[in-house]
Amino acid sequence: MRARLSALLLLLLCSPALAVAQSPSHWQQHVDYEMDIRLHPETHQVDGHQRLTYTNNSPDTLRTVYYHLYFNAFQPQSMMAERNRHLPDPDGRTVPRIFNLTPDEQGRQTVTSLTQDATPVSYEVYDTVLRVDLAEPIPPGTSTTFVMDYRSQVPLQTRRSGRNSRGDDIDYTMTQWYPKMAEYDERGWHANYYINREYYAPYGEFDVEITLPTEYTIGATGVLQNPEEVGHGYDIDGNGTWRPSDGLPDTDTLTWHFRAENVHNFAWSADPDYIHDKVTADGTTHHILYKPEVAEQWRPLRNNMPDLTAFFSDEYGDYPYPQMTVAQGGDGGMEYPMFTVVSSYDGPEFEEKSSYRSILGTTVHEFAHMWYYSSLGSNEADYAWIDEGFTTYATEEGMAHLTNRPADHTGDRRAVVTLHKMGLAEPFSTPADWFETNLAYGITSYPGGSMFVDMMGYVIGEEQRDQWLKRYVYERQGMHPDPYDLELFAEQESGLMLDWYFQQVTKSTRTVDDAIAGLDQERAGDSVAVDLTLKRKGALRLPQDVKLTLADGTTQWLNVPLASMHGHKPVPDDWIVTEPWPWVAPETTVSVTVDRRVEKAVIDPNGETPDVNRLNNSTTLPLRTRVLRAPQPSWSHYELGVRPLAGYANDFGVGGGLQVRGQYFRGERQLRGTVTLWPEVLFSGGDDPVLQNPDLPAPDPGLLSDNDGGSWFEGIDYEFSYKHPVPAFSARSTVSLSAAKRLGVLENQLSLQLPLSSPLADRSERLRLSAVHQLNSSDRAFGLSRTPYVQLRDAQGNALGTRDQIFNPWGQSHVVSARLNYTKAHGGDRVSAVAELGGALRSFDSDVLSGTFDQASRVSLTAQKTADLGALTGRANLQFGLGADGLLPHKRFVLGGRSLETQWRNDTYRQSSAAFEQPVSEAHLVGFGPAGPVAYLRASNGHLGLSGENITAGRLSLGGTPFPTVNALSPLRLSAFSGIGTTWNEGAFLSGFAADNLKADAGIGARYSISEIPHLDRWTAQSDFLQGLDVVAKFPLWASDPERIEDSTDEFDFRWLIGIEL
Repeated sequence: MRARLSALLLLLLCSPALAVAQSPSHWQQHVDYEMDIRLHPETHQVDGHQRLTYTNNSPDTLRTVYYHLYFNAFQPQSMMAERNRHLPDPDGRTVPRIFNLTPDEQGRQTVTSLTQDATPVSYEVYDTVLRVDLAEPIPPGTSTTFVMDYRSQVPLQTRRSGRNSRGDDIDYTMTQWYPKMAEYDERGWHANYYINREYYAPYGEFDVEITLPTEYTIGATGVLQNPEEVGHGYDIDGNGTWRPSDGLPDTDTLTWHFRAENVHNFAWSADPDYIHDKVTADGTTHHILYKPEVAEQWRPLRNNMPDLTAFFSDEYGDYPYPQMTVAQGGDGGMEYPMFTVVSSYDGPEFEEKSSYRSILGTTVHEFAHMWYYSSLGSNEADYAWIDEGFTTYATEEGMAHLTNRPADHTGDRRAVVTLHKMGLAEPFSTPADWFETNLAYGITSYPGGSMFVDMMGYVIGEEQRDQWLKRYVYERQGMHPDPYDLELFAEQESGLMLDWYFQQVTKSTRTVDDAIAGLDQERAGDSVAVDLTLKRKGALRLPQDVKLTLADGTTQWLNVPLASMHGHKPVPDDWIVTEPWPWVAPETTVSVTVDRRVEKAVIDPNGETPDVNRLNNSTTLPLRTRVLRAPQPSWSHYELGVRPLAGYANDFGVGGGLQVRGQYFRGERQLRGTVTLWPEVLFSGGDDPVLQNPDLPAPDPGLLSDNDGGSWFEGIDYEFSYKHPVPAFSARSTVSLSAAKRLGVLENQLSLQLPLSSPLADRSERLRLSAVHQLNSSDRAFGLSRTPYVQLRDAQGNALGTRDQIFNPWGQSHVVSARLNYTKAHGGDRVSAVAELGGALRSFDSDVLSGTFDQASRVSLTAQKTADLGALTGRANLQFGLGADGLLPHKRFVLGGRSLETQWRNDTYRQSSAAFEQPVSEAHLVGFGPAGPVAYLRASNGHLGLSGENITAGRLSLGGTPFPTVNALSPLRLSAFSGIGTTWNEGAFLSGFAADNLKADAGIGARYSISEIPHLDRWTAQSDFLQGLDVVAKFPLWASDPERIEDSTDEFDFRWLIGIEL
């Protein structure tokens, strides 16, 4: 008998029915709201009476409850305001408005009484949360009733809710407007403070009466119970349009009565100018409310909404509510059960009217939330990627349906890859308010979550993915699902294990970078045996599809499953499913047999995974070439831009060549290759053009000419540079290698650039470390200065004759140095510090500058401070520099300008000034520097101006844009300036500085930004000459030391210079 009882007991314990009974059953709390609301437009205040019946379906006894008081967030000292003070990219809709709200513009909710089952309870408010200590505990399975009276002040529209919305000027957008019971679930209370976003609340019923002046039309959650009484178009039988001019009830106020079942929120909006379109289709009534000013953009929604309802119902499950209201209002788009507000204005100040396509896109997104928010009440605060991501996926599907095109989710993957490359990625599982940047939240939750859904089709198959989405809605409608529900349903629909997918994609910031490492093949009878080696360079493991292109043009597809799946997705019959790839193996070789030789193999050819480097996905580099166009950002290809070059240089003649510029994705792996030929130099072996002035009589024939024109090699200019990311240092660190020869000067450089600030910070901070090698092998070089007919004498002073004297500031030197450059910029403020250590491998002497030159060591500091003075902007600039004794002439500091080395490095100035024998004397063409007087740039010694081993200089300017609204003149800026400074050579440190040597000037200037000319972007983007070009003209009408200026004797004189700022 005991044996039979034991067997029976074992059978009972193992029976499925008993096993189910023993597992925890699903439960969720329930709320029933009855609210009586009276709005006072003259004071923007609301008097509210709320009766809330709360049912505790949990297994726990509750002794405390919490309410959200969302309006309290809209105050300058709130937690919302404080968080936005510290975000690197605060929401422009919130900041700076929230900091400047006056007392009558702030939001607040004040509870005047609160009882539990008629017994007063104690409570306390902190920021946006009200904590209630219950008079009596709430045991499991029981209900209690809270009665609350409160008064609210509706805030000036700051974020989501409020009065007088920007752009639309909707009187009241009443979202997150009532004291709202917080959610209690298996993890306890979720009484999150209102910081920036996302909500979570229990389901229930709402019975709401709203009283306000008769002229207001309301749109709201739920079904209006008294349409005949209030009118305003709700009493239209069937379809139709109502306007305020159609007439109003003859009363001062109206009470609108709405009821909504099985929802977790209630929202409404009100405005006296609303037009009301009512459309009923397939059992759903659509209410569309908008103002006359945007009627053209809104009227098409009458057709779009029924079409969209039918589409979404077919794709994800039937629309679960009897009505849907789309109302103009808010500050973008925001979803609530059966109700959404959509703004009709864009721009930083909501000054631009939105297009129909923009309003449609926002509406489609918010309507998709009726499934992924209203019907499926997931915890948005913790799992924003489920709520917003699934909605973003559905938005693209819906827009594709309405516009009759295929859905394309490539942009979602590209956005995620971009976030990783910026170094800002955070796990999907990060709570919404805990993201370090708004950008990370926005990309992770919206395109990131959408990518998760779309890529599920790549992993388990598109048909299985679509069934998974339907089952998710069917199984969890009216509940609070979580990621584990999603994982369970996906595994059940696909028959595959998917914990690895959820873990990696949602709980880590791992990246995908799968590459083809090798392709070996050999003939095997009538077939070809192929060994394809795949390598994981990223940490995120995925199954992969591989496309083989065979010699006859046909294709063979492979599916390489992940071993952790314990299976593979359904594939067409002609696909080959290979051996699975174990997640522990960074590399695998798959062997297949095909009919022809493989010409090309590509991993994930359709770009369905967020691979951070698609260039290694193929056996051949995916290359796209553009002629006469700059390379464009591309995720799938390496882009090349090719253009011819032509130019003229006084000492080189007419030249021509070719330039190739390349980049991947968003400026990665930048390549620049340039070859320019100077035929006159090339074919003359370096003899022509002659460096002396051919228009002058020949100097004394008995003296050697100061003319080393070099060899044929001077007739070839080139540049080859490449920049590569170095993630080992940081996400945006790069190493660059360049080898260049331009106008007689050769430079090789290896640099490491380290960004020290967030890409979203309002300041830029970076450090650059460089090793530099320079060589000048002849006098045919950029920056020559000439003095004709110099009288030469021997040591005893006897005249030897005359000759042209050519001064080469590069000195045919061979220089090596190490350089450190630190730059910090914030708006118009900037600080730059440079330290360079090095010297020449051989020194050189000069007849023009006394001394021996063999040093490259120097330090400099430049700073700029700007001040906004209304319509004008003030600037103060300082420059301080110290160089070693014997500093090479081309590295010397130039008063009011930049060193010759900096002039040479600037493509625009180098090319334009080289066209003249003496650009300063002949064309007044100069390169302006950061500080100091500019008048002395027009000195008798050509490029060098007043130069020295040391410098101290300053400049003040005041300017503005006189024609900001005139297209052709909007890039023009006028200013007045004054500069002071000096350079010197002798003495250690500051001992050589003498105040008596200070030079000063003052005048007026103009700047014209070529790159800002409308419709010129195609040409400026591809041209080294035009890119970022600002043409600057300065008129130093007063100079303190005019005798140091060419062709000038008076302090006050008309002088002019033109050039660019270096």
